[in-house]
Amino acid sequence: MTQNKLLHVIIDNREQKLKAILDKKKDTITYESKQLDIADIVISSEVAIERKEGSDFISSIMDNRLFEQLLRLKDTYEYPILILEGLNNDVFEKTGMKISSIYGALSFISYKLGISVIPTRNIDDTAIVVERIAYREQVKDSTPIFSRRAPKEMSKKERRSFIIEGLVDIGAKKAKALIEKFKTPYEVFKAIKRTEILYTKTGRMKGIQGPLEDLTGFGPKFVEKNQKLLFGKKKKTPQKRINDNY
Repeated sequence: MTQNKLLHVIIDNREQKLKAILDKKKDTITYESKQLDIADIVISSEVAIERKEGSDFISSIMDNRLFEQLLRLKDTYEYPILILEGLNNDVFEKTGMKISSIYGALSFISYKLGISVIPTRNIDDTAIVVERIAYREQVKDSTPIFSRRAPKEMSKKERRSFIIEGLVDIGAKKAKALIEKFKTPYEVFKAIKRTEILYTKTGRMKGIQGPLEDLTGFGPKFVEKNQKLLFGKKKKTPQKRINDNY
């Protein structure tokens, strides 16, 4: 790979193995380590990666974590990618899950969710994939890692979406959906405030009720985090109704 531009990615601070490999590639690629709510590696404003080792991939299918993570990834980034690392014979032999179920999950992720799946043998191969994707995005396609600076030529609607992109767990796709439904950032904030989080009898979140309930990709965690961001500390008891007075 011939390049003059130094590549840069953002990596979740729990990805210690990958950071150790990239530390050896500082002449071509650097990284920022931070806690990410969505994705393990952010390549650009449009591309992000969820990395799963073979055993973790299978356990995350069994406890339903996988599809929740991938749906959030898909809702936030235009081009979501799953790197599946080390899904080998040892993993298949130790799992209690049927092989057909594993491949069924992979098929669903690929053709139903439309998420690209890239298999790698180990963490070294994963680092190569990350570097190649970053090169494609940042050098060949010149896509910025974040697009949080508003260009002067933005339309009024685009500027409204840009404001909404500053919320928690949201990207351009979800911000656009909110503006299309509620028209202005002010109305989006009111919709978040008026949306009620529903709980089970044991106190676990189970859904939402209110202005956001008909939109795809906006669940109770999104509402909780952004109510806290916009309106201060969240109440400890389930809310029955949220006052609209500012």
